[in-house]
Amino acid sequence: MKNYELIVHPVENGTHLRRSEIVGCLDSHTVIEFEKQFDDLLADGTATVLLNLEKLSYISSAGISALMGLTHRLRQNEGELYLLKPTEKVQRVFRTLGFTNIFRIVEDETQLKVAQRD
Repeated sequence: MKNYELIVHPVENGTHLRRSEIVGCLDSHTVIEFEKQFDDLLADGTATVLLNLEKLSYISSAGISALMGLTHRLRQNEGELYLLKPTEKVQRVFRTLGFTNIFRIVEDETQLKVAQRD
């Protein structure tokens, strides 16, 4: 059985921000479901996603590719993907592969608000 869950929170009134979180692993076994769930999510017009990674225990190259695809789709529609509180293990993967320059990584939502004004 897979160790993966995407939790999506309702959009708050007056915002275009969708809060969500990944629990478990994002790898070749779970990435198809992740992409399908985000296809459904983006169909409602969501422009900006805050994806909490503090419970993401593992990410593979397939998971990083899915995050890149999501980032690209959101940016095409003038939105953004923010990655909140990645674990040290996940952060190390991002740093090692050079993705800290591509992804918007924040430690709390006050940084998100600053980043949204850019």
